[in-house]
Amino acid sequence: MDKFSKLRGKFGNKSFFFITTDIKRAIGLEDIIPDFHIICSNYDPLIPVLRNKGTRIYCLEELKGKKADHTNNSGLLISDESVEKYIRKNSSDRPYIVYFKPSLIIDRIISAKKYISVGNTLALNNRFENKINMALILKKIRPDYIQEFAVGKFNDLDFTDTLRQFGLPLVVQFGHGWAGRTTFFIESEDGFIKLKKQFPHTTVKITANITGFTLLNNCCIYRDNILVSPPAIQIDGINKLSVSKSVTCGRSWPVQNLTGDLILQIYRISRDIGRIMSDSGYRGYFGVDFLVEISSGRLFLSEVNARLTASSAFFSLLEMGLDQIPLLAFHYASFLSIDLPVSGHPFISIHKDKSVSGSQVIIRRKDTINSMNIKKFGEYRIIGKSARLLNTDYAPQRLKKNRFIFLPRINGYGSEFARIESKDKALKKPGELAGWVKNLLGG
Repeated sequence: MDKFSKLRGKFGNKSFFFITTDIKRAIGLEDIIPDFHIICSNYDPLIPVLRNKGTRIYCLEELKGKKADHTNNSGLLISDESVEKYIRKNSSDRPYIVYFKPSLIIDRIISAKKYISVGNTLALNNRFENKINMALILKKIRPDYIQEFAVGKFNDLDFTDTLRQFGLPLVVQFGHGWAGRTTFFIESEDGFIKLKKQFPHTTVKITANITGFTLLNNCCIYRDNILVSPPAIQIDGINKLSVSKSVTCGRSWPVQNLTGDLILQIYRISRDIGRIMSDSGYRGYFGVDFLVEISSGRLFLSEVNARLTASSAFFSLLEMGLDQIPLLAFHYASFLSIDLPVSGHPFISIHKDKSVSGSQVIIRRKDTINSMNIKKFGEYRIIGKSARLLNTDYAPQRLKKNRFIFLPRINGYGSEFARIESKDKALKKPGELAGWVKNLLGG
């Protein structure tokens, strides 16, 4: 009997289908839930590896080729006729549908087909994930952790007024975006006017620029409990990984040299946000991003991700490597009325015996990936400034020191060309890669 056999029994014979464009978003519980299926749009080198372990995967690109029109939209994927046939054929009863991020199409399909949702609606997501909505909500309850900001339709905002209020560079954010792609750093009036002409009717939030680094965590609302993980440091601002300093290129646990007071602030703010979300009917997974100002050490709330997070799959495997019930299991359980032992969960308190350790580094530059000696998927061992392929398995939870997994991505879908996963820390300090990562990327 393995350590997760009791957890496996909690899910019984219910059929789960994770709908995703990218298979890496769906992993984490495939070895725990007995009747688990991944339905994905795009082919990935990880697919045959997971299939060899017994994971059931339905990949639309394998069936329809690269010109399938579902490659970047989970709503279109779940609407596909062949996908519906697969779900019906493989369901023991009413199917449970899991998804990374809600959409109106997903909400409608789940309702029309009488599926059961393992996730929140688009309306709930919009209420909390929209950066502008959430800033207005949080300013009422945690004003001491919110930057001063101006909000309005871009066309109605004046450069001189915002310059007087915030100085240069200005930070302009849209309500929605992915991995920092709708955050803009404005260095001049010409830049302000150019962006305004592109998006005159878009409602934006403008703040001053803070020199600092981003921390993030994973949280889960399970019944009356707000489970909060230890923070990770976000990897961004590194030219070798992305040409844009605002684009997220990974995360690394644990964060070095954080004071106990700062960790406690992060825990309490995350819990307070979870309470607000729970009172509105929100359940399951969410994440919170924070900005730490380097000069003062002051903590600011940045944004809330009201859904599964970019790190939820990888983080789940790291948790399981420590024999912990992953937050992702609590996410599923929150929609199924499944009893899980909350009292023993280490993240209910910041005091814990075991700490999650691991890193994801995402490469978003084609020239960087082209200059690397490593091309093939697999687990590698670091030998000096080079690396040797050990196997083609995928088990980040079992990685040893000085080892990593390289995951190339076909055709750079989603502006990601590859990622590196390891148990070792990926940053020497905020904004600077650790030596072993620099060596892999060519210095």
